[in-house]
Amino acid sequence: MSEVVHLFVSIGQFSSFVEMRHYIEQTYTEDGDGIDSDFMTEVGLDDYEPGCIEAYHKAQPVDLPALLEGASYGDQWIYLVPQDLMADAAICVFAPNALRTPQRSSLTYVGAFRYWVPTNEEW
Repeated sequence: MSEVVHLFVSIGQFSSFVEMRHYIEQTYTEDGDGIDSDFMTEVGLDDYEPGCIEAYHKAQPVDLPALLEGASYGDQWIYLVPQDLMADAAICVFAPNALRTPQRSSLTYVGAFRYWVPTNEEW
């Protein structure tokens, strides 16, 4: 089954991985109601599944293949990203998360890249 990963990158926007996760992750009221993060609001995130959003942070900018090392399904899509693009932070948004307005992100939206997830019958 073909799916899409959305890739966002930046340089110097986050001083730490913790700061980056705070930008990405939903928080909750005392009653347990979700409060959308800045990232969720910017990209119009629907069907929020936090386990399907991966974040990468380095102390210094590196090329995207180095920054995205270990990304889910990376062997299927990382070769498609600009190989010389430098960043110190990256966010990968996988299905079932859906984005209505990825271009509105304060990060650089690199694009959407297809990858293949085997179905149960294909395992």
